[in-house]
Amino acid sequence: MKIRFAAPADAMDIANVHVETWRTTYRGMMPDKLLDNLSLATRGNFWVGYLNNPPEGAFVLVAEDEAGEIAGFANAGPPRPEIKDFESELYAIYVLEKQQGKGTGRKLVEATARELEKRGKRSMVLWVLKENEGSRRFYEALGGQLLDEQQFEIGDTTLTEVGYGWQDINVLSGKS
Repeated sequence: MKIRFAAPADAMDIANVHVETWRTTYRGMMPDKLLDNLSLATRGNFWVGYLNNPPEGAFVLVAEDEAGEIAGFANAGPPRPEIKDFESELYAIYVLEKQQGKGTGRKLVEATARELEKRGKRSMVLWVLKENEGSRRFYEALGGQLLDEQQFEIGDTTLTEVGYGWQDINVLSGKS
């Protein structure tokens, strides 16, 4: 598994991972209609724009499998304004179902933490669906501390997400 920075040419592959992981991970947590109507073209256009003009301080890493195919990605950067006490945020991390359980997610988190440390950041927060027990166990196994929960709306559905935080991302970067 190779971890590298994403390039604009990766946009459609990242979009594919994004759409496929939402469909496999969030089935039963989000409305089927929403998941069935996810558009690869729309996600692709989003990632083309994002990778060509990323927000200040944000970055995207991709995980390539042995065949050179993108099997996952992580997106991180400065925390959203309403997040207090953390210097960075992991906005998204998705790994194709067939690559889960092979260490890909852990490698993406480690590489993300190392990059954040290079940028002078020491702490990180992320948000995950409260019902997503597998991901929650993953973050807890990595030492994430449960912080809070909040509700958000997607379409006409209200969902709850929980925040996990690390005050010292050295524990994630493989350095400690």
